[in-house]
Amino acid sequence: MKHRIAGTYVITGASKGIGRAFALALAPKVKTLILLARDAKALKTVAAELVQLNPELVVQTHSVDLSDQKAIKKTTDAIRKAHRNIDGIVNNAGYARPGYFHELPADEFEKAMRVDYLGAVHVTRALHDLVPQGGLITFTSSVVGYMGVFGYSSYAGAKFALIGFAETLRQELARRQIQVSVLCPPDTETPGYAIENQTKPIETQALSAGAKLMTAEAVAAKFAKGIESGKFLINCNFDSALIYRLKSIWPSLVYRIMMGMVKKAQKNKSG
Repeated sequence: MKHRIAGTYVITGASKGIGRAFALALAPKVKTLILLARDAKALKTVAAELVQLNPELVVQTHSVDLSDQKAIKKTTDAIRKAHRNIDGIVNNAGYARPGYFHELPADEFEKAMRVDYLGAVHVTRALHDLVPQGGLITFTSSVVGYMGVFGYSSYAGAKFALIGFAETLRQELARRQIQVSVLCPPDTETPGYAIENQTKPIETQALSAGAKLMTAEAVAAKFAKGIESGKFLINCNFDSALIYRLKSIWPSLVYRIMMGMVKKAQKNKSG
């Protein structure tokens, strides 16, 4: 199934980073964008940018904490009251807090699941029946959603869960001919990534050092292209696609390469 981008879309995590960039990419093609994020002021700024791109675009904003199920229900009820159909639901909200597994607070694992996984589940459950035949439901996971990475224990669990949820949803919604896609971006230059760098263990820094940092705009462009090509899992560059293939057919090799980098970083740290 291939989805043609047009109509009305809900985008979560739309105030910055990939969510903002994707909203900007959609603005010339769609009629209405419904933006969700915590920061009401930032949402207004994005809304103004979108209308500059397309003066005929209708932009609606909702300030909501996607870790709060009651707040999600209040927001999605308001969306349902205002709209009979939604052509696409773009579940993009998320965050990561790198750190050594044993040093992360216990509630960090619960928070990661609420924000990165359950927020998307609750938004989708509340609105999926408004998506018509040929519509779209997407999720933003990560390369860390199909490959565990040193320092990302809380994040990986939530992002792995998201891909599993999307795979299941893809099967259940096939009879309604709804396209389900998952974006798996690599390291991307966003405000969230800058925050991640503040707590990354030395081993995680070493693993990231050789990776090519993408811009949010480049990721958004790959996302849109992948959606319109009918892809389920959307990688954003050659390196990510290669890692995905290698992880699928030769996981032991990927593990050995990564552990070689980890051990080298640990040796340098202790030396």
